[in-house]
Amino acid sequence: MKPAGIRRPKHFYWRLASNIILGALLLPLLIVASRSFTLDSSNLLHIVRNLLPLYLWNTSILVLGISALTLTLGVTTAWFVTVYEFPFRKQLEWILILPLAIPTFINAIAYVGLTDYAGPIRIFLRWTGNDLYIDIMNHFGAIFVMSFVLYPYVYVTSRSAFLLQSTSLIEVSRSLGQSMGITFRKVVFPLAWPAIFAGLILVIMEVLNDYGVVSYFGIPTFTSGIFRSWLALGDLSTSIFLSLIVLIFVLILLVIEFLANRNKRVTHDKSEQVFSKLIPRKKWVMLGICLIPIFLGFIIPVAQLIWWFTIAYSPDIWKQLINLVANTSLLGSISSILIVCSGLVLSYSFRLVNKKGFRRTVSKLPFLGYAMPGAVIAVGIVALIILINPELIYAGVYALIFGYLVRFFAVGYGSIESGLDKIPKQFDDAATSLGSNSLRNFLKIHIPILKPVILGSLIMVFVDVTKELPLTLILRPFNFETLATDAFQYAKDEMAPRAASSSLLIIFVSAVPVYYLNKILHRN
Repeated sequence: MKPAGIRRPKHFYWRLASNIILGALLLPLLIVASRSFTLDSSNLLHIVRNLLPLYLWNTSILVLGISALTLTLGVTTAWFVTVYEFPFRKQLEWILILPLAIPTFINAIAYVGLTDYAGPIRIFLRWTGNDLYIDIMNHFGAIFVMSFVLYPYVYVTSRSAFLLQSTSLIEVSRSLGQSMGITFRKVVFPLAWPAIFAGLILVIMEVLNDYGVVSYFGIPTFTSGIFRSWLALGDLSTSIFLSLIVLIFVLILLVIEFLANRNKRVTHDKSEQVFSKLIPRKKWVMLGICLIPIFLGFIIPVAQLIWWFTIAYSPDIWKQLINLVANTSLLGSISSILIVCSGLVLSYSFRLVNKKGFRRTVSKLPFLGYAMPGAVIAVGIVALIILINPELIYAGVYALIFGYLVRFFAVGYGSIESGLDKIPKQFDDAATSLGSNSLRNFLKIHIPILKPVILGSLIMVFVDVTKELPLTLILRPFNFETLATDAFQYAKDEMAPRAASSSLLIIFVSAVPVYYLNKILHRN
């Protein structure tokens, strides 16, 4: 008789691998939360009395101002291109997403150059005899440059919601004598609000994560406070305290978003999309309104960068760019491969076990890292390294790659999970009935089917790593520069034209996912 022993649970190795990946992803955030019980109270009182109100005030102004402007830009343009027929409407559908390719701090650098004494705007004003000092390095300037880059988050979610709404709802409202404006205000907007709010939450998280703009403009916020505490003062206790406040704020946002979308109902309308006819004058007005964010958020800053590149060009620039591209490509390639492989293992593990109740909640935990600002994750990793061995800090790029894994895991995992959900479970059952095990099913069935999704995930993660600034600045080794840090350092040193080459390369690489995003939007 076979002796009784401890039987391993079904799919033991898949469960073990998924637990290890989940533990690694949550570890930096748990470290930040746990260190809150052992904070050094000697200088916390000074921070609470003197710095915390300032950080809170500045962050609140930016969040409120950018939320209002991105809502106006994103919802208005999405409504116009979805409902009305006017010249170049089809092209504008995807061109309106292009500003997302520009990192916020690069937009800020370009606009400071445009408005300074030697910039084209001041030259034009002097030519007209009305020279005027333009200072955009303040709250209003930060709201302006960040809003015209971040509004596509609201545009994409709004347009998806408008496309999914039943056309008959609008037709019924119009048949009752209501104008398109009243129909939008009383019918369309309330139904689309959960999706619009989800886009707005992404904007707020980007504002909380931003370090480049607030640092360049000299606006103290929580993120700049975290940087100053750790990099300038070496005070890990204070940086953890500030990270904890941001962590709590982000968790509150996620709960609000969950409650807002909990009762969300989507009406899938199979009828053909009908566009409202306009008189010729209104057609050109709508085209003009849609072109404003494209010009201010993409064309003008890119034109300024191209001008800087031409005046600062020298043959030596290519040697420097090769090193920067090599460093950025190394980090992007390793991080994207690591994230996609881990995402495949984790999402397939959740496929093997039924995602119900608690397991369904656990399967959403990997998205938490993407919601957290890069500075918070970096502080958690620094605290973890100090706990293990303080001499390992800045010893290599390992900490940086681990930081990218935590921060951008959701980008690769989300696409792979969605792709796996579309593969019928009958494929697995049929293969298992023929004697195949789960590993063989994974390698021979699911990986080949998921090839396009895997490629898209690799590109998306690579681009996010290329653009990331706060996390890279904190965790990079000494004398290790990427395209993003190089552009930022030149701008900080008042050598903006030298930042143009790195900035243009980042924008060029970032335009790739914009194309994919537009394809996904059309497919959905």
